Amino acid sequence: MDRLRAIEYFLRVVEAGSFARAARELDVSPPAVTQLIGSLERELGAPLLRRDSRHLSLTPDGEQFLPACRTALAELRAAEARLSVNRTRASGKLVVGIPLILGQHCVAPFLPDFLGRYPELELDLRLVNHFEDPLAAVVDVLLAIWWPRETDLIAKRIAQARLVTCASPAYWETRGRPLDPDELRAHTCVALRLPAEFAVLDVWRYRRGEETRSVAITPRIVSDNHFWNFEAAVRGTGVVRCLGLTARPLFEQGLLEPVLEDWEALEAPAIYVMYRRGLRSAARVRAFVDFVTELFARLEALQPGAQPTQPHAVPAWYRSKWVGSLTRHAEMSRDRAAPVSRSRG
Repeated sequence: MDRLRAIEYFLRVVEAGSFARAARELDVSPPAVTQLIGSLERELGAPLLRRDSRHLSLTPDGEQFLPACRTALAELRAAEARLSVNRTRASGKLVVGIPLILGQHCVAPFLPDFLGRYPELELDLRLVNHFEDPLAAVVDVLLAIWWPRETDLIAKRIAQARLVTCASPAYWETRGRPLDPDELRAHTCVALRLPAEFAVLDVWRYRRGEETRSVAITPRIVSDNHFWNFEAAVRGTGVVRCLGLTARPLFEQGLLEPVLEDWEALEAPAIYVMYRRGLRSAARVRAFVDFVTELFARLEALQPGAQPTQPHAVPAWYRSKWVGSLTRHAEMSRDRAAPVSRSRG
């Protein structure tokens, strides 16, 4: 048995949430994934995953095994990326699509290092905020922050974003720092509208151990631009829930201060690097994929926010392509789930 491949398949199944989706991401058949993970479980003498017709979850042994697998594979990938830099000669023009939220603070500051490694490579950067954007069709490589959906592109998951609840120090001094997510209902909040999905993220969900909170906020500002929300929060307008990867410079400068750090903020998307199948063997594509994989592994370790205890499930509102307030989505979901009373005549 190829144990290293089995560990990679196990991690991908956990991250993808299903054997079928993991197989598509790995570009192999579902039976190949199932058989190799089964061989790994038999060799370990312990089941790692619970399987039924609708759900996939980790067993206690799987939860114990998962962190060691992640560490070992991350170290191996980093070593492979370093070796690849030494043996790969990438040249020519590479068209890269990057969403603004990842490009400004996460990628752009490190591009000189990438170009220094590959002096024969020319970068053409395009602003592509979503993998369904028409501009995505003209790029060689695309960075995306999203939850998995069907696509013809090869999608490699390279990091898990974390959501951080924060405001300016002046705002907290005036209004007080919440110790429980439910206290956010009494605060002035700034909400994000997803540009591609048009869902207004006005329900903030949290988890701490066995406790969960689902907080419906009443936002004073709603916008579809992360940086407008950052600016509003820095100027003391209210509380914002943002991506720790992109807001890290604001925390380091003392412009924003996180709270509820013992609570894990749920529904944080993952970060992927994507490319078309025919470009897999191109040296310039491999070089950039290796570079961003190594880069985001470092950035993921530095970002603030509670470490996810398990991969976040794809939100129901995202699967249904919901448009509008998540508060309204939750109300409609409760209405559909409520039993119907029938009078007897």
